[in-house]
Amino acid sequence: MPLMKRILLLICCLIPLIGKAQTTLGTLNNLHQVVKGETLWGIAHQYGVTEEALRKANPEIKKDKVKKGMLLVIPKVVEERPIEMAPIMEEPAPAAEEVRHTLRVGILLPLEEKTERATKLIEFYQGFLMAVDSVKSEGADVTVHTFHCGSTDEAMQNVLRNEVLANMDVIFGPADAAQINTLAEFCNKMGVRLVLPFANNYSLAGKPLLYSATTSNTAIQQDAAKLIVEKYPDRNYVILNTNSADARGKQFVEAIRNELSHQGIAMRAWNIEGDALAIESALNQFRLNCIIPDNTSIKTLNVLFARLNNFCAEHPDYKISILGYPEWQTYTSTQLLDFYKYDTYIYSPYYRNPLLPATENFEQSFSTNFHRPQGVTFPRYGMMGFDMGYYFLHGIWTLGNRFETEQQTLQYSPVQHAFRFIQDEAGSGYANHGLQLIHYMPEQSIEQIRTR
Repeated sequence: MPLMKRILLLICCLIPLIGKAQTTLGTLNNLHQVVKGETLWGIAHQYGVTEEALRKANPEIKKDKVKKGMLLVIPKVVEERPIEMAPIMEEPAPAAEEVRHTLRVGILLPLEEKTERATKLIEFYQGFLMAVDSVKSEGADVTVHTFHCGSTDEAMQNVLRNEVLANMDVIFGPADAAQINTLAEFCNKMGVRLVLPFANNYSLAGKPLLYSATTSNTAIQQDAAKLIVEKYPDRNYVILNTNSADARGKQFVEAIRNELSHQGIAMRAWNIEGDALAIESALNQFRLNCIIPDNTSIKTLNVLFARLNNFCAEHPDYKISILGYPEWQTYTSTQLLDFYKYDTYIYSPYYRNPLLPATENFEQSFSTNFHRPQGVTFPRYGMMGFDMGYYFLHGIWTLGNRFETEQQTLQYSPVQHAFRFIQDEAGSGYANHGLQLIHYMPEQSIEQIRTR
């Protein structure tokens, strides 16, 4: 049985499998669950395929009999073409002497588990398959080998006994911290690139082919503070003390304070319990005021907007801007108009812009391929899988062995996730410093400012 098709059955959590996959969405049309009374001929006729094609796609069918509850892979008819995402990168053609071989990709995730996170992992994997399809549509030859790796170190060791993994160009996984060291040591020994999709606190020292794709909170806060202060040095920065600072808020305020001090820029403070005179004392009538709350909560935003509404009604000549956190993306259903009104900036490694055609294009393609929309999560895991898969597969296919030294030349416009991999010290792996500023402008449009 073609192993990739088994993997898609695995995604439905009905047939456990550990094995490799050598086809992608472009070779599949649908999955059909057999109901009582159906026949092989009837199912083939329903989907417009031949019985022979249906048997070939599902070798587990014996004597042309299908049983209630079976999941059958429905092959695409020859005339159909797979859905293709619009090209995202443009790079110069590789050197003429470079010969591209089949790009061998490993996916090691706990796709069989029946947990709350399993839906997110499956969506990540589905988005990744769409990236494979996009790279294939550009002419790449890609073979994907997918393994259910459980969640324990012992399970990872068992998976790594499969000899095919030693010959990968890149491996993505795992999802559990307990498995990272074993997989990282294996990849380091075999000279295989390893992308950690979800971990952000694993040591990269001594592992030059290791990529940590999730930006750490500390790194993104420092990068965001530096970007903001350097880009907008003439603003009047005001820290909003709420008397209930949370960890992320305290760290970001400290990063802003350090960057302002480094640039020789003064900073003011305003206590949220202060009266109108306290607000007026903290703000500057002749400069744009950038207010930074010291916590991420929606409660703080509600109080802040109420106070600013009252203040600005009496002092309309003051210019206000607010700077906040990735969590604020989850508040747009109730706070969007105030975000626009107060010229709000949010720093984040990811952002799904609902106003972009690329967002609509991706979501339509995802729904068409998998017969349901992505889950409403922050971030969207399908988009995350697509962005990560496309960045690495297109980059490695295009640059080959020059990927490590020339990946900064890739012109990448992500659907959601920003990637900017930096080797923080010689001989170490690469940490993602991808950052976006999401700017909700008063004219009710959204600007995305990305680092390069």
